[in-house]
Amino acid sequence: MFWILFEILMNGIGTLIPNSVNWLYGASIGGSVSIGLLGVTFLFLKYDKLNFVDMGLNFNAGSLIRLILSLVTGMTFFGCFYLVYLWLTPVIIVDIHVKSVINIILLSLLSLLMLAAMEEIAFRGYALKKLETIIGPRGAIYLTSLAFGLYHGFAFDSITGPAVWGLLYAVLAYWSKGLAVPIGFHAGANLIQALFGEKSRYADGIWAFDLADKITPFTVDQITPFLKIFLFVLGVLLVEIYLYQRKKSAS
Repeated sequence: MFWILFEILMNGIGTLIPNSVNWLYGASIGGSVSIGLLGVTFLFLKYDKLNFVDMGLNFNAGSLIRLILSLVTGMTFFGCFYLVYLWLTPVIIVDIHVKSVINIILLSLLSLLMLAAMEEIAFRGYALKKLETIIGPRGAIYLTSLAFGLYHGFAFDSITGPAVWGLLYAVLAYWSKGLAVPIGFHAGANLIQALFGEKSRYADGIWAFDLADKITPFTVDQITPFLKIFLFVLGVLLVEIYLYQRKKSAS
């Protein structure tokens, strides 16, 4: 029911907000749906006799610091994937020659932070904690990650892409006992993609990828499956490490 209301909010608000400049559209959708989801969460929490603190949705003095640090970490982590492509494949970076790099970065960051907040509230907030009480933390992590992938589209790439990233975001939510860290990490990873023109619906790019005529150890199509496997293995390992530590501390 929570996810159904999320979809209703997404589609309803999406039809009301005009399809304007990409960053403004992203910030408007993300911000509006996030506020709506907090309202829906409040109603569900009242029914369950819980509060926002139980969901890790309370804002405190350290939240902004955690958000900034995780944002930088997310940018660095995803940037490493692009470095692998630059190192092992014929990919090169091309400058798009935009007017104001700083403006693009700041406006893209605003858009992607709002969208990341929306998605983390939807998948790593109430839904994750509620499912944990029914099927346990492991089941909750994998089920919300699968739902997160399918939310991006009913396709195999959604399972090997967003669903796997959902494992990382869920572990970060549990480890940090809140949403500031997964929101920051999520936005940071998306910002790197956006700056390379891969989030054009919500942000402008300042660089683009091109292929050079040179001999390299791998092609882009050859290296991509290895990176996806690495990310999946990493996600599963982090989930199991977290669950082991949790069980050990409880015993």
